[in-house]
Amino acid sequence: MGDDTCPRRAFVLNGSDSPGDMPDRISAGLACYLLDCGWYVDRMDVPTARIGMCRVCNACAFKTPGECALRDDGHDIPRLMAQSDLFAFVSAIRFGGYPAAAKRAFERTLPNVHPLFMVYRGEMHHRLRYAHRPFMLFVGWQPFPDAEARRLYTRLTERNAINFQADHRTVVLEGDLAPEALDRELAELVRGWVQ
Repeated sequence: MGDDTCPRRAFVLNGSDSPGDMPDRISAGLACYLLDCGWYVDRMDVPTARIGMCRVCNACAFKTPGECALRDDGHDIPRLMAQSDLFAFVSAIRFGGYPAAAKRAFERTLPNVHPLFMVYRGEMHHRLRYAHRPFMLFVGWQPFPDAEARRLYTRLTERNAINFQADHRTVVLEGDLAPEALDRELAELVRGWVQ
């Protein structure tokens, strides 16, 4: 992930439902922690960004390879992801998946895959458009413990990481975390690979 002469780069995609909610606090804390560790951090906040739905128009595959045809804030998502060493996606967990706005933002990463297919780990997957693969960190939050939602979310994020042929880590946080508890969770979350 980067070398000693250039700061590592992270892209934190904040898929919170509204400013100030727990996923928003988690993504802000994660971005601050990475900055404190010397990383360069880009952050996009889904609740305040203009991010339209992927039209599955295939312009990013053929007409404008690697670039989304929609000219909104979501247009920058594939570029920021492709340039990063760490792609962190933070959201609430809804029925074991992502909330609608967060899912809409994640789907805008599609230009980073190539339209042709290959076999990866014995399965058919899109080839990747770029050789560089960021480490993918998925942080899900749920207001109370739900083992089935946790299991589904963990499986979903694993499959998303496989689609990008990327190493990943999935973490599920639960409950209303006080600032001190959140700081401890974030320090534990990134210990060992941000320094």
